[in-house]
Amino acid sequence: MNERDFYRSRLPHIQPLGGTFFITTRLHGSVPQVEKQRLAEDFLLHQRQILARPDHTAEELDRLNKTFFVAYETILDKSDYGPKWLSINALSDIVVNALHYFDTKLYDLIAYCLMSNHIHIAFTLNADKNGQSGSYLQQVMHSLKSYTAIKCNEMLDRSGSFWEHESYDRLVRDRNELHRIVNYILQNPVKAGLCQRWQDWKYTYIKPEYNDFD
Repeated sequence: MNERDFYRSRLPHIQPLGGTFFITTRLHGSVPQVEKQRLAEDFLLHQRQILARPDHTAEELDRLNKTFFVAYETILDKSDYGPKWLSINALSDIVVNALHYFDTKLYDLIAYCLMSNHIHIAFTLNADKNGQSGSYLQQVMHSLKSYTAIKCNEMLDRSGSFWEHESYDRLVRDRNELHRIVNYILQNPVKAGLCQRWQDWKYTYIKPEYNDFD
């Protein structure tokens, strides 16, 4: 089982227009292959055990999904393997500028945090003017990741994958969940021991109208 299967076997991807999403995407090669394989196999084992019970619930699958997200996040926060290109301010600036450039065009940007090897983002997808179609999540992330990968690779004078192909995405169900997610995003560098207050981290952002979440 590869990492793509792991991501796709979590839960069906729900991408409604106007939906609010929590996204985590990481640099290519930032998690050891042996760890990716172990996590994927453990996830699939636990998922099969849950699905084998006729009385299983969506909440159980959701908790499983969260558990393995935290396992990945723990590895990333250690930042002891793979590239750490986002610790270079010039590269982080490229990503930040792109996040803000697409704000209002593809999504309503709520919050983000850039770490050395991954980023967290919260945004609400836009619909088109007629409200009939819009910017689906994969298209939005493809635009964001493709543009930043090209620009960052140019600055690094390298070629090849910059981001991992797959991103973690979660549809935010309600305002309370959004509050928890925004707090998680803001507190990531604090939790990783990089600063004492999230406000001191240069690459953490929350849109002013969501300030009551901090």
